[in-house]
Amino acid sequence: MLAVKYPNLNNNMPTQLEWELFHDLNQFLEPFNNATIDLSTQSYPTIAHSRVILLAIKIDLYVDRGEDSLLKDLIIPMKEKFETYYEVLKESTHIAAFLDPRYKSYCFPEMSDEDILQPIQLKLEQIQPTTQARSTKISPFLQKLKSTRSVQIVDDEVTKYWSSNDAEETIKPLEWWKTHSTEYPNLSKLAMDYLCIQSSSVPWVFSFIL
Repeated sequence: MLAVKYPNLNNNMPTQLEWELFHDLNQFLEPFNNATIDLSTQSYPTIAHSRVILLAIKIDLYVDRGEDSLLKDLIIPMKEKFETYYEVLKESTHIAAFLDPRYKSYCFPEMSDEDILQPIQLKLEQIQPTTQARSTKISPFLQKLKSTRSVQIVDDEVTKYWSSNDAEETIKPLEWWKTHSTEYPNLSKLAMDYLCIQSSSVPWVFSFIL
């Protein structure tokens, strides 16, 4: 309409190709905008929730747009930077993401159950001796049997939790663990430590500056 009303602007109006680029760019950046809004409006953004959002964005980044995509040169360096950051976050957020009962089933795509559960089991086994050291002195032979049994209990607890249904997204994770502390006594103690960690101390408006 402006070009019709003001013919002198024709030379400054975007070309058809540029309009297509603007359209594709707007669609491509929309998930990043939605993620920023989602995370910045949460009163308590957990690590698992952040991980879910990053995994969803990863899906958008790797959508096949074809060799002729106008965004090809933009997306390639974004993928490289995303993978660099995510490789660091993937390991450091593993336990916290596992302990969020709302999202545990979604935080570990393309990972085997063994790879998912092993870090949790190792962490629990590390804190078991600390608890046992406070008890009265017992026979070393009985201690060995007790430690073996403790490992079995830990393994059963982790497997049971992993196999359980995800909690509703509206629940508060720490309250969920308080309610289920009798069912998962070891995991609940671990959850109280890890779920107190906020996902970021940086304002989320800066999080997707790639």
